[in-house]
Amino acid sequence: MVSLKEKRTKSRKKRINPFVKLLIAVLVLAGLFFFLNSPIFTVDKFTVKGNAYYLNEEILTMGNCKTGGNIFWGTDCSDIKARLEKDAYMSDVKVRRVLPDTILIELSERKQIGAIVYGEKYVVIDANGTVLRKTEVDPKVTVLSGLTISKLEVGEVIEVEEKVLFRQVLELLNESDRNGMFFKRISIGKSTMKAYILDSLMCTGTPEHITEAVKEDKLQIVTEELFDRKIERGIIKISGDSNISFTPKID
Repeated sequence: MVSLKEKRTKSRKKRINPFVKLLIAVLVLAGLFFFLNSPIFTVDKFTVKGNAYYLNEEILTMGNCKTGGNIFWGTDCSDIKARLEKDAYMSDVKVRRVLPDTILIELSERKQIGAIVYGEKYVVIDANGTVLRKTEVDPKVTVLSGLTISKLEVGEVIEVEEKVLFRQVLELLNESDRNGMFFKRISIGKSTMKAYILDSLMCTGTPEHITEAVKEDKLQIVTEELFDRKIERGIIKISGDSNISFTPKID
């Protein structure tokens, strides 16, 4: 039978000095600190995914991305994200660490789909009418004329006086983008518009009728037939029920 004295002796042996506990904790934390600060966790590269408009190098410059810092506290992922989100082309930005030495930047960009003539400049917009930039250089997208801009701010949806027509033109541009149809420029009138496939080959009709012809691939078929016959000049007239006629001359 174990005596009370023996129990007390064993209990004292099991106790660990609080100072020893503290010392062990400090040593563990110090070891962890030095390990996390080791060259293993030095940022060696940045990987960019999802960009189409901007080059990788441009993204890294915009985000002020620099190698050589510690991946945990030498590289501020939230700062990179905030810098990139200032650009109107950025729809969504994610920045995360990939251990041991890589920062991954994942982007979703707004696609430029058209440009509205604004004096001597072009206002480049996306599929929703968001202003991406203003430029004096031809942006190589469908150029829209005949719209009156009432409010313009980069990063915001543009406002025009011809609201209904503008919505219809956006629908046409989006449908054209989905179905592989491209117009060099579109001249917008009060009820009809002229959509130029080439400088001397255009189609006329209401925005709804032209959109429907694109959606049903009828306009694409007619265009391909004309190109096969080496015809690059004339007027394609589109009326109700996607009825299409062609006149080999242009005003």
